[in-house]
Amino acid sequence: MDWTDLEKHFSHARLGRYRASCGGDPVKAAHAYANNLLLAEAMMPMLSVLEIALKNGIHRHLSTLYQRGDWWETWSGAPLFTRQLDEVVAARAKLQRRNEQTTADKIIAELAFGFWSSLFNKSFQGTLWHELRLVFPRCPRHQRQRHTISAALNQIRALRNRVFHHEQLLWLTPSLLDLHGKGVEVIGWLDPKLVPWLAGMDRLPIIWAATQVNLRP
Repeated sequence: MDWTDLEKHFSHARLGRYRASCGGDPVKAAHAYANNLLLAEAMMPMLSVLEIALKNGIHRHLSTLYQRGDWWETWSGAPLFTRQLDEVVAARAKLQRRNEQTTADKIIAELAFGFWSSLFNKSFQGTLWHELRLVFPRCPRHQRQRHTISAALNQIRALRNRVFHHEQLLWLTPSLLDLHGKGVEVIGWLDPKLVPWLAGMDRLPIIWAATQVNLRP
């Protein structure tokens, strides 16, 4: 497939960024775009493990704190949680449109990564942080601060959005490999046993190394 065909299907605007980063060389740019697809695919295991383990860890601890599985219901009418309650309402509406039950487990699964990362915002320092710090039992004490956890989760959330919106991953700062490493570090904070388990299916470091070789002048 030549460059004209690629531009027709993927747009001049999208591919133009790759061509500019490759010094105007369309052959190199087409190869870079294909490599970007491989990198996005290779990011899925880490992102999946982190997001699902994070949400379930938060769910366990907030269920304990509020003594109920639908702990968000205790926030009803509280201005502090307006954004989070709106997201719960939206999640419930999606389930109803699909004729699915609106159980606590279904709502937990439907809520986006941004919902979970938002629970570590500064505004919740005095209400949620004391319990949510326990979600990361293996985070070193000097790093187990709300602002540190929040910054790491927001960095990973931004990366997740880039992957899911098919954006460029090859020339990020910090690099994709470094961001992937941060995600693995956070997974280790949740449970170190998850790290070697993930490593058995995590191809990102190998794919990253291959893309760097392929992009050399």
